[in-house]
Amino acid sequence: MGMFNSIYVDLLCPKRKRISKNTEIQIKWQSYEYRLLNVYHLGDTLKGLLSEYNNTWIRTDYICNACSKISEGRFGPFIDDQKRHYVFVKIKNSKICKILTAKEFRKRGIKKFVNYW
Repeated sequence: MGMFNSIYVDLLCPKRKRISKNTEIQIKWQSYEYRLLNVYHLGDTLKGLLSEYNNTWIRTDYICNACSKISEGRFGPFIDDQKRHYVFVKIKNSKICKILTAKEFRKRGIKKFVNYW
């Protein structure tokens, strides 16, 4: 699996129409030496960003906290049944500028993006 960084953001669940709070989007868009389990938020700049992910939209997915089944385990809550949705992340000059749901992205009529998965 390797190391990755994360973007944390509140996202609207397209299925339940509820906010998936503090949702993690795992990213491997930076060169290896910058993948240190760092946490980013909207507006942050990604250091060591690979050129194919700069100045573009990136289609990726996340595990939704609003519609995934969460169980209580011995060491605390865990996601028992993962439900994933797609989002589009806009990177401009290495900065995380926007994060749109797939529905919001389609409404804007944007055609060009990098498919991360």
